[in-house]
This record gives sequence, structure tokens and C-alpha cells, in this order.
Amino acid sequence: MIQRIRSAVRGERREDGLTLIELLVAMGLFAVLLAIVGGTFYSITRATTFAAARDQNSRNTSNAMNEIVRKVRAAADNPRAGASDSPAFISAGRSSVQFTTLVATGRDAVPQQVTFSVSADGVLTEKVVAGTTTDNAYYTFSGAGSTSTIASSIEVPDASGTPVFQYLDVSSNVLPPNAAGAIPADQIGQIAFVQVTLRLSSTASTLKNGITLQNTIGLPNLLEPTGDST
Repeated sequence: MIQRIRSAVRGERREDGLTLIELLVAMGLFAVLLAIVGGTFYSITRATTFAAARDQNSRNTSNAMNEIVRKVRAAADNPRAGASDSPAFISAGRSSVQFTTLVATGRDAVPQQVTFSVSADGVLTEKVVAGTTTDNAYYTFSGAGSTSTIASSIEVPDASGTPVFQYLDVSSNVLPPNAAGAIPADQIGQIAFVQVTLRLSSTASTLKNGITLQNTIGLPNLLEPTGDST
């Protein structure tokens, strides 16, 4: 009798648990489920990172463009007593521009000499030097001034690409630069429009997240950009 009970118990135990095939099937299903969950999480994380990088790039590019437009739009010739005015633009290159502007900061409302430049590693900086005068007419700009970073991660185009700064005459024709990539001194007084192209991308996302803004800035203070007051 006892032997029969033991045999019955052993038989019931043989029915307990999973067979090897069932275990392999369960493990396979779990692996598939884990892959689906992991893939979904990766996709969501990647999309979220891309959206955040794209949004930040849009903000930074817009802020940089607004600052450039604000200063360039107010560019003006520097008047000189008894002589032709000095042209508003001192230098005009593909990745840098220097000019006199009537936008003033601080308590003293004086013209400023502003330089925007993009370095080889894509950092856009703004240098501002306040003007000084002894006759309230012709202003000079000396001293180190102040330099601030406007944006970073700006893509620097090659020689065949669209430059950061491009210059047009009063007929909206592009003024050709010289071999050094700058507008020649004898043509710099013809600048009537400045076309600014900013493309900014970051490494925060592995996806292409570049933002491009282009703006053609009119110069109302230079309605007749000839380099003098006549």
C-alpha cells in the first residue's frame, strides 16, 4: 500500500513544472518581448533627444540672427568734417564683418564699432567698441571693447558653400569678394544689403538636427551707399 502511494506521488511530481521545450518557448517569447520594449524605449529616447536638440538649435539660431539684424540694420557712415564720410563697413568678409552702427548700449548714446565673426570651430562672437569724439562729429574707436559669444556649433561653409555674410549693392547684385574672401576697399561703400546665413547643428543628437536661417538685411541709413554724404 505504502509502495503504491509513493509511486503515485512520484507520478504526480513528474507532471509538475515545465518541460524543456516549454521552457525554451517561454524564454524565446520573453526575449522577443524584451526586444520590443527595448526598441521602443530607444526610439522614444532618440526622438526626444532629437526634438530637444532641434528646439535648442532653433532658439540659438533665432537669437543670433536677431542680434545680427539689430546691429547691422542700424549701420551708418561715420561723418567727417570737411571730408567724405567714412563708409559704414570697415571690413566685409565671408565669415566676419566690421561696421559702425548707431545702436548704442549703456547710458552713453554714442555710435559703436561692431565686429561679428565666426571662428573655424563655429563660434560666433560679437565685439563692441564704443566711439569717442572731440567735436561731436567724427567718432574714433579704440580700446579692447567687450567681446561676447552669441552662438556656437555654427557650421562653417567651405569656399563653394553659401557664406555666413554676403553683400549686395543697391540693385541687389552680389558684390564679388576678392581672393581673400573680402569685399575690396573700393567697393565696400557700395554695400546696400547684407545677407546673413546661419546654419546651426549640435552633437546632442545623432540625427541630423541642423537649423538654417537666412535673412537679407536692408540698411535704411545707407539709402545711397556710396561711401560719402552726397
